[in-house]
Amino acid sequence: MSPLPTHPLPATQRLFFALWPTALAAAGLARAGKRLHEVCGGRRTRKETIHLTLVFLGDVEVGRIDELLELAGDIAAPPFRLDLGQYGWWPHNRIVWAAPDGMPAELAELVDALRERLAGAGFRFDAKPFVPHVTLLRKAVCKASPLAAAPVAWRVRDFVLVRSASNAAGAAYEVIGRWPLARSAAAR
Repeated sequence: MSPLPTHPLPATQRLFFALWPTALAAAGLARAGKRLHEVCGGRRTRKETIHLTLVFLGDVEVGRIDELLELAGDIAAPPFRLDLGQYGWWPHNRIVWAAPDGMPAELAELVDALRERLAGAGFRFDAKPFVPHVTLLRKAVCKASPLAAAPVAWRVRDFVLVRSASNAAGAAYEVIGRWPLARSAAAR
């Protein structure tokens, strides 16, 4: 009998920091995606994968994941409300998105804190200017303008580190770390 083939563990994992919506916010965003799908077509984001990316890291060495988990645990940021009432379409990548009506200062501070700590620890990440949005549709073509759907209010109380893997159904996401936002640094 020959031994079973062994598959080496991957040396890297595809990771990103994100805001993961509450069940209520995810349901509202899924309804908005369904409504906009009627107008623009494309492929809807599955309700269980809806998120707002804070920092995209890409492929990270597996041996450095614990360092990421520790680094994120040192971040102190307050909870905040995110009002998603702007909807649009980017023709260049055929993405339909929901965005906040305005940038909450707490959101900008959270992203800045993450980027600062990541850079200080030597992690590489997508350093393009932060444009907060939730992807609702991919491969869409929108002829209507402006796009309209019901606004979604989201009480942001934590942020997460997510592992992404591609499969036949699209991307599969696994939350591998979660950190609560606290009212003050002293509360942490």
